[in-house]
Amino acid sequence: MFRKYKAVFSLALLTLILIGVMSIPVKALTVLNGGEKVYALYLNERSFSIQWIHSVEKEEWIEYFNIKDDVLYLESTKFKTFGAGVPSQSERPAVLKDGWVHMDIKRKIGEALVVRSHQLNDYQLAFGSNTYDLQPSDEAYTITVNKIPLHSILFTYLKRIVR
Repeated sequence: MFRKYKAVFSLALLTLILIGVMSIPVKALTVLNGGEKVYALYLNERSFSIQWIHSVEKEEWIEYFNIKDDVLYLESTKFKTFGAGVPSQSERPAVLKDGWVHMDIKRKIGEALVVRSHQLNDYQLAFGSNTYDLQPSDEAYTITVNKIPLHSILFTYLKRIVR
């Protein structure tokens, strides 16, 4: 009889510990779409990029961001051709390298980056060694750094495994 109570007590204690650990707040790069959490990525990296296909030029475009003290900074951008919507000037000269036009920007974005994704543009967020789709949406995506429960991050990784 005592063994049965000991097993039940041990299982209950283990469950409480797991619930407690899963509720620990950790820093994450969070991606919301219309207020709904799409991705929660453990902040083990201090940089990420957003890439898409330019709607007019039909060429890939990549912007690189850094995170410092929970603030987002646009560090640089690269693209294949000049045309509509392409900056004509920047703080530093543009450099042509490996078929790409590179521009160092070094601009503070703030605590949130807002991105609109359209079906023509194939938006993606690259973080660490993974790429995350930003599906076409009528709502804007908001990328921030937040403290969130560990279970939210684990859920993001589980969704990738199950796919």
